[in-house]
Amino acid sequence: MNFEEVRRHVTGVPYINPRNALKLYDFIVENDGIRDVLELGFAHGTASCYIAAALEEKGGGRLVSVDLTEARDVFKPSIEDLLERTGLKDLVTVHREMTGYNWFLHNEIKVNTTDNVCMPKYDLCIIDGPKNWTIDGAAFFMVDKLLKKDGWVIFDDYAWSYANAAKQGSDSTDGIAHRSLSQDELEMPQIKEVFQLLVMQHPKYGNFRIHGEGDWAWAQKTDDPELKRATIEYNATYKDGFSRLFAAANKVFKFRKT
Repeated sequence: MNFEEVRRHVTGVPYINPRNALKLYDFIVENDGIRDVLELGFAHGTASCYIAAALEEKGGGRLVSVDLTEARDVFKPSIEDLLERTGLKDLVTVHREMTGYNWFLHNEIKVNTTDNVCMPKYDLCIIDGPKNWTIDGAAFFMVDKLLKKDGWVIFDDYAWSYANAAKQGSDSTDGIAHRSLSQDELEMPQIKEVFQLLVMQHPKYGNFRIHGEGDWAWAQKTDDPELKRATIEYNATYKDGFSRLFAAANKVFKFRKT
């Protein structure tokens, strides 16, 4: 199924915007090595449909999508509704967990471990959950055990903060009460901290990409020292002034040999 066909089916359903959806769709279609995809956090399942369609377009693959059990009654239409609507349900396995995707990762690591070695199984993982240092920081290290060499991990909501959510009238996010957080935890973009302090410092990751307009961060699992670099990306339509401001605020991408 091509991109425009999926878009017609899911128009108006949050949360992925069409620009990010197209970037993800094209990335999967154009990379032959991406066949097994793990999606942590799916909400309505809009992104799930684009991922599944891209796999179908390239000739096959499998998407595993994970979210909270209680989210089934919150997000309408559901992922099951959208997969039925698009005819893509045979490409997707949906898992719902009581406490979130980290317990799913525990089970995956356990099932895929033999003689104290976990065998990787995924080519791409998208982490799009509570945007929390504790939860998503731990998720990265668990995903690393399941991610194949040269595989990719993508984080959504790179610049999101609890403070911004609070300004919009929310008093909690994904079960985390804002009043329980320190001022630093409220104001600091926690996915940005996960990416810069955990992912970018990891010796087995490189080819870092920050997509400023899409608020996404990408990293590739690689031991190639030539790929220990970071780029900030924008669409051609993005305003140069804001691009310069964003780049200036993120000049932390310096690496040294040890």
